Amino acid sequence: MKTKIQGGATGVGLFLAHAMELEREAAERYDELADSMEAHNNPEVAKLFRDLGGYSRKHAEEVRQIAEEYGPLPKVAPWEFDWGNATESPEAASFEHAHYLMRPHHALKMALMSEQQGAHYYASVAAETEDPDVARLAREFAGEEEGHVTLVRKWLERYPAPRDDWDEDPDPPNVAE
Repeated sequence: MKTKIQGGATGVGLFLAHAMELEREAAERYDELADSMEAHNNPEVAKLFRDLGGYSRKHAEEVRQIAEEYGPLPKVAPWEFDWGNATESPEAASFEHAHYLMRPHHALKMALMSEQQGAHYYASVAAETEDPDVARLAREFAGEEEGHVTLVRKWLERYPAPRDDWDEDPDPPNVAE
């Protein structure tokens, strides 16, 4: 994470602005995936993505409450967010892993990857920052994300990997070429 953005924001405020955006983008992506699954008549996976989006919104609210202790968050332009080597929030599930016939197992694997990336992001911030308050918060957030990783792994136990032919569709959608 950059230590300063245009306009001079630094420290805890900038870190918390990143944390809010991380959760906001994750929730938005899960909503987009849920919409797509609903359009493809995959209600079970759509519901799971809606639930995951709800958890991200809950986490954003927790960050907002923490931020109240530090004053208003800085305004950060979309291009000023620093996600390391990524171009979007580490917790935004990747569209490339989505499929209209995917099963809950696949959705949870996507969530697991996102939570792992979130934990790694926060751990990296904690390791790289020179601000002790940012380091403390980043370690706390990394620990929370690791808890999410454990939880998603437990959920995966309820949804074993589907058969190899899970994506076969006898009536695939029409594709205009």
